[in-house]
Formats: sequence, C-alpha cells, structure tokens
Amino acid sequence: MSESAVVNITINGQAVAARAGQTVMQAAAAAGIDIPGLCNHPHLKPEGSCRICVVEIERQRGLQPACTFPVSEGLVIQTETQRVVEARKFALHMIFSERSHYCMFCPASGSAQSSDCELQRLGYRYGLDCWTYAPNYQKSWPMDATRKWFVMDHSRCILCRRCVRACAQIAANFTLGVHQRGARTMICADDDVPFGSSSCIECGTCLQVCPTGALTDRFSSYCGHESDVTRTAAVCVGCSAGCGIEAVTRDNQLLRVEGDWNAGNEGLLCSVGRFGVLEPKPPRILNPQVRQDWRLVEVDWDRALAVIAEKVQQAGSVAGLISPRSTNETLASFAWFFQEVLKSNEVALLYGEVPPMLLGRTAALRDVASADCVVVIGGDPMHHQRVLGQLVKRAYYAGARIIIVNDAATELDKYAHVRMDLEDISQRVASPFERLRRTYHLRAGVFTQLRNSLQTASRPVVLCGSGLTTTLYTALRSLPQHVKFLPLVRGTNTAGAARLGLSTRSVQGEVLYVLLGDDMPDGMNLPERRFTIVQAAYRSAWTDAADVVLPAQLWSERKGHIRNIEDRAIAVMPLLTPPRSVRTDWDPLLQLAMRMGYGLSFEEIAAIANAV
Repeated sequence: MSESAVVNITINGQAVAARAGQTVMQAAAAAGIDIPGLCNHPHLKPEGSCRICVVEIERQRGLQPACTFPVSEGLVIQTETQRVVEARKFALHMIFSERSHYCMFCPASGSAQSSDCELQRLGYRYGLDCWTYAPNYQKSWPMDATRKWFVMDHSRCILCRRCVRACAQIAANFTLGVHQRGARTMICADDDVPFGSSSCIECGTCLQVCPTGALTDRFSSYCGHESDVTRTAAVCVGCSAGCGIEAVTRDNQLLRVEGDWNAGNEGLLCSVGRFGVLEPKPPRILNPQVRQDWRLVEVDWDRALAVIAEKVQQAGSVAGLISPRSTNETLASFAWFFQEVLKSNEVALLYGEVPPMLLGRTAALRDVASADCVVVIGGDPMHHQRVLGQLVKRAYYAGARIIIVNDAATELDKYAHVRMDLEDISQRVASPFERLRRTYHLRAGVFTQLRNSLQTASRPVVLCGSGLTTTLYTALRSLPQHVKFLPLVRGTNTAGAARLGLSTRSVQGEVLYVLLGDDMPDGMNLPERRFTIVQAAYRSAWTDAADVVLPAQLWSERKGHIRNIEDRAIAVMPLLTPPRSVRTDWDPLLQLAMRMGYGLSFEEIAAIANAV
C-alpha cells in the first residue's frame, strides 16, 4: 500500500490504515472489526437500506451507514455506542415486525451459536426476546415453489434486495426486482410472474447471498447447520470453464454446491454446476458384472479382470473410448495402456472439441467481464460454457461492445452490437449425416472490419470456437498483441486430452473398452462390437448392453488434475470417500497390464500426465 493510498482513521480507539476508496465497513472488516449489516454483501455494491450498520462518526450530525460512508483522513468512528446499539435494535424490531418470521419452521433457524440466519443472529446479539411491534399474523405471505431447485418464502424476506442486486450485478440476468410500495413491497420476477415462468436461469446466485431462510434449496434444507457441515474448495467439472466451487458435505454426503467468491468465476455458477450435480441419478454400479447366459451377473474384481484380459489377448484389435470428464492421470493411463500394452492407437474421446489454444495471449475468466470489446467467433458459450456466456452479458451491461461471428443464431445475438456471418465451406455431400465436420470461413473484407473494432478497444477478448479454416486461425494470430483469446473448448478436460493426442473420432476394433466414468451417454449410441467393456459409475443403456461392466468413481471422489478453458492445470481433490468396492478409474488398466505381462507404473504415468 503506497503512502498516497493510505487513509488514517480511528475505529473504537484503534488506529486503522484504510485504503482510499474504501467504505467504513470495508476498512473495519480489513482491520478485523465487525460492523453488522443485513443488506450489505462484500461482493455486491452497497445500498445502505437496512440501517443495521449505522455508526457514530465525529463531526457528523446523525448516525451514518458504514456500508456506504467513504473513509477520509482523520475520521473517528465508534461502532458500539449506546446510541448506535439503540438504533440497531429499533431497526431490528421494525424488520421483525414486517413479516411473520416464524423461526421454528425455518431451516436456517438455530441457537445463538448454530443459527444460519443473519437476522436471527443479530436478534440474539442485541437481546431481542419479544416483539416491540407485533407482526400481523392475520396476513398470509405467499411461497413460490415454481422453480425446480429452490423456493422463495416471502414471509421470511427482509427486502434487503441482495437477491435483486446479485441477479443484476453477478448473473447479469436482471430477472428479479420489486413491486408495490411500503408494507406491500415484494420481491418479484420480471413483470410479477411466478419464478418458474420467468426469465430466471436458476443459477442460484440469489440463493447464495440471501441472509435469511427466504430462499432455500430443496436438497439440503434441514440437513444441518453451517456448524455441522464441511466446506471444501473444489472445481466444477460440468464444462471446460473450470469454475471454482465450495462443496458442502456432511457424513460423506454432498449437500450442496456454492460458488467460490475468490475464483475466476467470482461466485457465479450455472444451474448444472450448482444443482445438476445433486440431481437423482440412475442406480450406482458398485461391483463388477460379467455377462453369463445372456444376463449380467455380479462377480469379484479378479474374475472380471480375468475375463477382460482373456478377450483382449484373443482379439485381433482393440479400441478404446474415454469420457473427457476424466482426469489427466486417467487419460494418460488409458492412452498408455492401449498404445504400450495393446500396441493400438485406436483410442479416442467420446466427444469434445478443442480450438487452437495458442492464438495469442490467453485470457482469464475475469478478463471477459472487464473487457470493453468481446468477440465470439464460431461458438455459443451460453449453451456450452454457460458461466462464460453470463460473463459476456456482464461485459455488455458494463458498456462493452459485443461482436458475434457465427453461421447460426446464438443466445448472445440479442446483445450483439455487430453480427457477422461465417461461411460454411464444408465438402458438399449427398447426405448431411455423412458430413463429419463442418468448416467455416470469414471473408477477408469482413475480417478487416473485425480487426478494426479490436484495434480501437483497450481490453479486447476473443472467444474462439472450433471448426474454422486454417487461414482464419492464422488471421486471428495476426491480431494486435493486446487482444486476449479464450478457446471455447467443449468437454470438461478435452484440453488436457488434446495434449495427450486424444481427440474425438471413430475407432475400429473387435473389442471395445469404454471408460464412461460418471458421464451419461445421453443421445449417443454404443458402437457395436464383438465384445464390449464399459467402466461406469451409473447404470445406462450402454452398461446394459456391455459384456463386462466395471465400477467407476464419481467426480466428487476423484483425485488428479484437469486443464480448463484458460489452459490452466487445476487440481481435483476428493470430496467424498468412494465405496470400498469402487477402485480408481485407472487402477483396472494397471491391473490388466500386469495380467498381460506389462508393468505400467502409475507414478511414471502421473508424472507424464502432470506435464500435460
């Protein structure tokens, strides 16, 4: 902190070196001094509506809200004088009187030590033991349960508007607002329609910032207080963005997922990353199965591996398909098993696409939200990398120029200042089903317009998809050096797989080994082979059709690394302990190699994988 940036103030007799531009509450928090507040949230712009954070400042006529009052040289502040305490108690009484707040039925309610409700904790803190202004219990407040994953109970709402600001400032969706006035004021969605019928994308950002039990998720309600659970920083594996998350677990169960405020996604998650991982799944596969007399029968690991080893050694050729949700270590083990043990290069990804990763300086997720010009060329991040799409919308509302370059309509078109068309120059064939890949080109004159827009921007970011012509990728490399690029990788760890030489393609072999992991092959058909092995966490049509089925770990049980859209290696740590019968995804490969006379060392493979 430079001397010019230091502002010297005094809080409760303690000298505090604040930073110019901070509010009193921010300076106090940095110094370890607690000033309570209900409408304030450290990741939202302050509003100063609840009046709980009022403090006494010398030479100020009245009490001032700490969340909005800026620091200046020589301020002397008192945070817990009798006058301040009485003002806070009055504000609390007024808040409690506005709605019913029947705490006994609220999942956030608890004791002074265990309560997860910020309002209730303040009631305990300031000794509120009765109603000074009794609420109107004759009035019924509606509950909106039309959203799939969480509900809104208006009787517990304190109108702090955190949810409204989070929807606008973090999610950039602007669904939530308020209608009516005075005692009739209510949080609403769009033009006061049910939340489930609104433009809500169920990202859950409003849920995460709610200070009371007004917004509660269906899955973890009544499953324990904050003091009963464990929080673990982790990474979302729903797509290639690699968003930071906090996994909330208890008794080896995943209760909920929240956004990590300190990660590149700044707390923002999509519905898949926050709620989709908690959705009920098909039955879990816990033991190996071998087909006998036309049906799958559970066997032990030795029997299953012996059958696989025999069939693989007898086969003239073996092919492998692996999910891009796998870690670098599992991908490397899979590739090395085929290439070194089976002497086969018929190994590929189930799906996924990777544009060129080295078009120029690589952008971070934070760069997208702060960009003044965003170009999306050949992709649809609102569909395949949803958080990234929301960050583009944040940039738009902050004044950024948005340019969409695509051959088809995208969900970001409505925010585009300029729309440019890609030209499909794929080989023309009789049937569209014979066209395996499409190739797109941008005419030179149109590219010149694109270059001019980027040259005049200060913080430009280009989001680039796959399937473009080599000349267009070369042209993108010629853009000014201050342009940053973010490849629109499809598939969680497809970037890591690409570094190992694995891509999405058809493979040929009499025997097919599919490592699904916890992926679900929805909409995909299992290739027909003489003998098929499927290693999967859940039962599916693919496991039902397999000759041998092996258990696999869930994403929350794995340890390893993945490479995200920022071309950054991220550690994946286990959040839950897998069942004893479920081995690591790479262990069966090493065991099969040993049975076939090859000694693959996981340590050596892991070292190679970590270099990916």
